[in-house]
Amino acid sequence: MKVSSITIAAFSMVLLAQAVVCRAIDQSICTPGEISYYPGGQLKSCTLKDDVIIGGVKCKQYAPADFYQTGTLQSCVTSDYFNYGDITCNQYSRVSFHANGKLDTCILSKSLAMDGKSCAPFEAISLFENGKLRSCSAPH
Repeated sequence: MKVSSITIAAFSMVLLAQAVVCRAIDQSICTPGEISYYPGGQLKSCTLKDDVIIGGVKCKQYAPADFYQTGTLQSCVTSDYFNYGDITCNQYSRVSFHANGKLDTCILSKSLAMDGKSCAPFEAISLFENGKLRSCSAPH
């Protein structure tokens, strides 16, 4: 039986996709007590017991974190600056994501020009699911 490299690559991609979907966050990252779950038992929200990196974001110890039912990060308070393309989100502020994993909102750490608009530092920025600018505050 001859198996083509395209078949092997396609099969590998399916396995990789399944591994990512199955790798959900569990309550071991949470402080005991304030933990909530979705009806199916997946972690919904909790207070983090340590600084933890979730989806590339360093989320702050003793701060709340929220998750989608798929196990991906919905929001947390950063313990460091978070870079998302040209956007730098400020440390110690809430960052949130759309269900598709793209940035939803954060507090900018520096001024930014995006989609023809100037956005002020230390103010909120909000993006649509496609990554386009929804809103931000203009510099004074």
